[in-house]
Amino acid sequence: MKKIFLSSILCVSSIFAASDPSKTYNYELTAFTSGILTDSKAGLKDDNYFNLGISLAKNLNDSFINQIELAYMRSDNVQYEGSNITTNINRIFLNAIKRFELTDRLAAYGLAGIGYQDLTQELNKHQNSAIFNYGIGLRYDIPYYGIALKGDIRHLIALKENQNDLMYTIGLGMPLGKNYKKTEIAAKIPIVVEPKVVKFEEVKKLAISNDDDNDGVINSLDKCPKTSSGVIVNKDGCVETVDLKIYFDNNSSNIKASYESTLIQFTNMMKNNKSLTAVIEAHTDSKGSDSYNQVLSEKRANSVLTYLKNSGINSSRLKAIGYGESQPIASNDSEEGKALNRRVTALINQ
Repeated sequence: MKKIFLSSILCVSSIFAASDPSKTYNYELTAFTSGILTDSKAGLKDDNYFNLGISLAKNLNDSFINQIELAYMRSDNVQYEGSNITTNINRIFLNAIKRFELTDRLAAYGLAGIGYQDLTQELNKHQNSAIFNYGIGLRYDIPYYGIALKGDIRHLIALKENQNDLMYTIGLGMPLGKNYKKTEIAAKIPIVVEPKVVKFEEVKKLAISNDDDNDGVINSLDKCPKTSSGVIVNKDGCVETVDLKIYFDNNSSNIKASYESTLIQFTNMMKNNKSLTAVIEAHTDSKGSDSYNQVLSEKRANSVLTYLKNSGINSSRLKAIGYGESQPIASNDSEEGKALNRRVTALINQ
């Protein structure tokens, strides 16, 4: 059984090593080995026996809990003390896992869950039972391959006889199922208008035309004739995408006081143009995991949206979207590039 288990791990590992899996994925498969320091009341000959296991975890986005894990573990031919009787021990758990980022690659995690232990041979106080476990651990995400080294310590409590065991594990986590996020708003492709030859009569007519909305584009060429003056427009007289030029500190969603005047100017533009709506788009640099950066970008977008709402802009005119690290405008290989990627922009619609 051990040989089959180890061979499976090597085969799966070779598949991932030969490809380039992303850290953006839906599931994580972990193969692990462990030792169990057992309670003396279980009456086992070896109070520190070997255990193998495998787990499948579902990654959760936008949730306090990062993963829900289904784990199975087994120990073969564990002998009882003072007899020739042996038993196989099967345990299954459903755990909730919370992750705490320490660096770009290193994270601590806590877990807790319930399960069941099944013995092929019960004896004395070592019985089939519902079981509870909780523990803490560390994981290191190996660069480029999406694979993580994991180790933890867990306390196992069999409820039937109040049996207490201590388990220490080491495992290899591998990603499964890339998570391809759908973009909610499709970018509009500008229409390039070829220059045309204008006759003298048309030139004369253009010369006497008015600019009713005072945006610098005469009425006959203005495709958005009701834009208020002072709003930045393109050659067709329509509102352009606005770069708020708001940048954030690393791992922060707090708006700096230095951007107060920028936000006031943007708020006044929205108040003076009741037909305008805005999509607030936020981004991060590449530090941290994809899932962590996605949440951080959403927090940044919501910080700006909350400011605008508190300044009197109706929430029905606003939408906040976080793109994580997926749309950099500069290289993440330098601190200057990362600083430029920690930004917020606004897409104006009318």
